[in-house]
Amino acid sequence: MHEKRVGLKNKIKGIAKAALALSMCLVMPLTSLPAAASEKREMLDKDRIGSISITFTYYDETDKTTKPVTGGNTVGLYKVANVVVDNGYKFVTDERFASAGEIPDTSEALDAANLDLAKKMAAIAENIAFDVQPKAMDAQGKVTFEGLEVGLYLVTQAARGEGDNKFYLTPFLITIPQKNPDGSLVYDVDAKSKPLGIGKEKVPTPPTPSKPRRLPQTGQLWWPVMVFGGLGVLMLCFGMIRKNRNK
Repeated sequence: MHEKRVGLKNKIKGIAKAALALSMCLVMPLTSLPAAASEKREMLDKDRIGSISITFTYYDETDKTTKPVTGGNTVGLYKVANVVVDNGYKFVTDERFASAGEIPDTSEALDAANLDLAKKMAAIAENIAFDVQPKAMDAQGKVTFEGLEVGLYLVTQAARGEGDNKFYLTPFLITIPQKNPDGSLVYDVDAKSKPLGIGKEKVPTPPTPSKPRRLPQTGQLWWPVMVFGGLGVLMLCFGMIRKNRNK
């Protein structure tokens, strides 16, 4: 009887250990899974062809709304850096724009330096033809460039609209591809230009016309009229004096 009880206890202990081990097997893969394993890591395809679409908007102070930039405003692209694959990928500056400085290694650092670096590159680009021909925004303020290679691009204004549609646009940098939060890559980039980088050019108020110095229709100057008028008064006074003396 004693031996049976001992054997039963051993069986119970064995079952308990097996159940504990099974529960650990079910829990461990969830708790010990590396964070990187849950992220989608997509390898860069250097030969992939992409596109860039940008929607340009501005803040209208008159009615406090955001509106599209239209009316003949155009932008063009320069490819300012190529991609090198090295434990991931990084951008290497095109020699034409090398004097603007090195491109930061991380996307966070590039975002922080974007406008400053773009301004320097835009100054260099003033004497360089566009790599991608300029296009005008459509009715929604959108412009799309297709058939683009992987790389870093500078977006600059090519022409301003006319009259009330005359805008100035701040140069900026944009990449192909762009990385999603989950690690996947997007080769057809769709972006919006920040309204802070866009403003309307103030049309100068025409100067108030000064008082004309010539008589209407005749073209006669004013000062001879004043002179001859004064002489006429003097001669009239002189004639009256002589007439009184002769009486």
